[in-house]
Amino acid sequence: KKLCTSRSIFELWGHGRSAGELYWSLKNYPMDKMLPYLQSDSTYKVHIHTFNKTLTQAQKIKKIDALEFLPFKGKVNLKNPEHIFWILEDYGMDPNNVPEEPFHLYFGRWIADGQRELIESYSVKKRHFIGNTSMDACLSFIMANHGKVKPNDVVYDPFVGTGGLLISSAHFGAYVCGTDIDYNTIHGLGKASRKNQKWRGPDENIRANLRQYGLEKYYLDALVSDSSRPIWRKGMLFDAIITDPPYGIREATRRTGSQKETVKSAERSTENPIFVSSNYHLSDIFFDLLKFAAEYLVMGGRLVYWLPIYRPEYTEEIIPRHPCLKLISNCEQMLSSHTSRRLITMEKVKEFK
Repeated sequence: KKLCTSRSIFELWGHGRSAGELYWSLKNYPMDKMLPYLQSDSTYKVHIHTFNKTLTQAQKIKKIDALEFLPFKGKVNLKNPEHIFWILEDYGMDPNNVPEEPFHLYFGRWIADGQRELIESYSVKKRHFIGNTSMDACLSFIMANHGKVKPNDVVYDPFVGTGGLLISSAHFGAYVCGTDIDYNTIHGLGKASRKNQKWRGPDENIRANLRQYGLEKYYLDALVSDSSRPIWRKGMLFDAIITDPPYGIREATRRTGSQKETVKSAERSTENPIFVSSNYHLSDIFFDLLKFAAEYLVMGGRLVYWLPIYRPEYTEEIIPRHPCLKLISNCEQMLSSHTSRRLITMEKVKEFK
């Protein structure tokens, strides 16, 4: 599967490589599926949309009139119709070589538009608080969709960073929270990631980002915490866990050290004997994440996360598994000729023991 965002969704009634093929396809579409939308007491209109070619109004009307063999019994209403039908014509991808006739023609009933405008309105370029690896808006909304986020859900990100993934879930009405091992990121301190800005400002934090989009009421909290040592009480359940774990490329992978490591460190330095970070291997990150999700998700809740891949050695067998979690989706985003990352979606299907 490849990642994409939908502009619109249609119920396809017919398809062809020529007008004749399209009409033949429509005549063979089951009448019982058409009739509910063609009743005499209904209203409708027909749109025509062309890819890579502009038609005159007269050409559009001619193509719409050619569909008169369809048993439309309702009245045409161009302003507020009950049912909208679309003719879609594909003239290829080369603007310098547009064919006279389309390569593909489609006809169908419009069901819904996508929300692609959100990508621009939530653009990271305009966001108040960002980091080196802030997730772009398009992928953030795709992840929230994979997580089936809905109003009044509680969504958690254990590697929250600057909170980009919380924003898309909050947009859909979910209450959001997160943890991260990096104190400076959680509190909006230290060097800025934005070009031509040396230090972060006093109000650069996750809460400020949600406030920027009018979503502050959905913000629960962000805590400094090590994801390998969950802080949550037993029985605490999340509706979705949506996260982008650190891969150790642009963001370090760290966890708190053991007691022995802390004692040894205290002998070497008195500067910070309480908190010690040690290496956190990639395989351990995903093992801990799946175990946490299996225990802390509600039944039917979803885990959505990114898994880095070395493409020449990839097989589906390397996808981490857990007996309580069912693999729902595995989509690839290419990064280079030999690396990619895969968006993994899993659903809790068994109680954790």
